[in-house]
Amino acid sequence: MKHLAGLCALVGITLALPAEGIAQGGYPSSPKALVEQYTRLDAQAAGLSAETWPELGQYTTFPVAPKWDSFVVIERYEIGKVLEGHTRAQVRTTYYPLGKLSDKFIPGTQPETVVFFLNKVKDEWKVDSPALIPHVSYDVMKKRLNANSAANPKEKMANDALLQQIEAVRHPVK
Repeated sequence: MKHLAGLCALVGITLALPAEGIAQGGYPSSPKALVEQYTRLDAQAAGLSAETWPELGQYTTFPVAPKWDSFVVIERYEIGKVLEGHTRAQVRTTYYPLGKLSDKFIPGTQPETVVFFLNKVKDEWKVDSPALIPHVSYDVMKKRLNANSAANPKEKMANDALLQQIEAVRHPVK
């Protein structure tokens, strides 16, 4: 479990990228743009730590960082169908996972379809549910593990073994 906490902290550094559909104030202006921003930040590991949660949490109705003991490593995600009303919306998203990481990596490549339910709060769209465990991009995780290995040579063997496990699952997914 201590190793997972270290991985969460390691993978938890994020960089925000601008998204299409962002209003002039920087906040997403449509349900689709909101979910695109939310899933992008989640894939960049913003949901893994209390320090980075506010960046992701601003797009939800649950502003307090949930506590997670695992996360899903994903190859990619796709934003699908959007149903939009005046104050409520649904956005279908499909994740393509490689597996789940807790105290060990458990392979799993079955696509995961999630319907995000959004509410309009003070004229801004917010994810109301579900509160998913983090879905972190393999590329982000690999980059962070390699950086951690360079900074902490004693952890290199464990990090390399983890990357090999995920790589073994990843290649058939491509």
